[in-house]
Amino acid sequence: MMTISPCPVYVFRSEGFAPAGDTVVSVAPLDFVSSVYGRNGLAGEEGLAAVFGGGAVFKNHASGERFVGVWGARNASRFRSTLRVYFQITIHKHPPDARLSVWSTKRERPKGTNASDDLRQHPNAAGTSDRKP
Repeated sequence: MMTISPCPVYVFRSEGFAPAGDTVVSVAPLDFVSSVYGRNGLAGEEGLAAVFGGGAVFKNHASGERFVGVWGARNASRFRSTLRVYFQITIHKHPPDARLSVWSTKRERPKGTNASDDLRQHPNAAGTSDRKP
C-alpha cells in the first residue's frame, strides 16, 4: 500500500513583494503546484501566474528544490483552498528553506469568483481538461 505524503504549504510574511512590505506569501513544492496548475514557464510558475496574475518561485540552491506560490492575503488563501481540493496539506508558518529566485506579475489578474473558476479559465492547468465551465 502506497502512502501519499501531505503537501507542505508555507505561509509567511515577506517584505519583498510590496512597497509597504509585510506581505502574506504562500508557497508549496513545485511538483504539487504543477500537478494542479500546470508546469509552464522557465521555472514552472507560468500556470500559476495565469490564474493569479503572478507567481513566485523560491529555490534551495543546495538541494535544487523549488517552491512556487503567490503573495497577498486573498491570493494566498485561494491558493491554499485550491490545493486542499487535491491534497491533504500541512501548514508551516515560516518560509521554506529557500530564497526568492523568480517572480512575475501580469497587468491584470484573471477574473473569477473562486479558485475552481480560475482553474477552468486556464486551459493548460493539469486535471481540468475534462471539466466543463
